[in-house]
Parts: sequence; structure tokens; C-alpha cells
Amino acid sequence: MRYTYIRPFTDAAQVVLEQVLSSRIVAGDIQLSATTVISRGVATIVGITGEADGRILFDMAPACAVRIAEAMNGETMTELDRLGQDTLTELASMIAGRAITILNDAGHKLQVSPPTLLMGDNLTLSNFELETLIVPLETSFGDVVVNVAFTTC
Repeated sequence: MRYTYIRPFTDAAQVVLEQVLSSRIVAGDIQLSATTVISRGVATIVGITGEADGRILFDMAPACAVRIAEAMNGETMTELDRLGQDTLTELASMIAGRAITILNDAGHKLQVSPPTLLMGDNLTLSNFELETLIVPLETSFGDVVVNVAFTTC
């Protein structure tokens, strides 16, 4: 996997989260992920196509997801309702859009798909045939794990 594709996504996630949450975000160490990922409970996936295929996954605990949605909307939420879900998919779009712009400005040719939000206990995602790197981003609401997987065409 080319690190060239991964760094813009982790950097964009950190910058966008700092902007929307108005707080410092600390990035953990990059780790190679197993072929199967067990979600923390709320996962937003954005597909990537073009000169490389892959996906970016933003994974967090439900309580963290609710608090991020609250902060972005400026209102109290007791659960991740439709507004909260839409907020998280918009957040994923903002991060992916920023990263894709950086990559395409550098001469790459990539496109993103609309985000998909998955929620549930024991949610398992398989990464067969994709080398996957994860970076935990520590927010004041809990960790947001950025999970990036690419294969070059």
C-alpha cells in the first residue's frame, strides 16, 4: 500500500475534527490492521476509486458519536437520531473531500463515493486483499479510529 494515499486522510481527519470540535486532536501511532475489524459501534465508510481502489472507515463508540454530533449541531442529543447520523456522514464527506482534493492537486486521479453509516453491536468488517492501516485520533469525547485501506490498480 502506498503511504502517499494514507497520510492525506489521517491528516484531513485530524484537521477537520479540530475545526468542528474546536479542540486539539492527538493522533496515535499508525498500526497495521488485521484482516477483520470489529467496530466500536458506529462506522462511517467512504469508498475510493480511480487510480487506486479502497475505502476509509471512521469508527467510534456510540457515546463518542453522539457527543460529536451534539458539538457539530450545537444541541443536546440523547441518541444518534437521524440528524446525528446525517451529521456523521457529513463529517466523513468533509474529511474525504479534503483528502481527495490534496491528492488530486498532487496529480492523482481519485473519486469518493457517498458515505455509508453502519451502527450496531458486534459489527464485523472484513478487509480481505486490502492492506489496512489504522490511526486512532484522541478527541475529548473518545477515540475516532481512522482505518484506511487501499490497493493500487
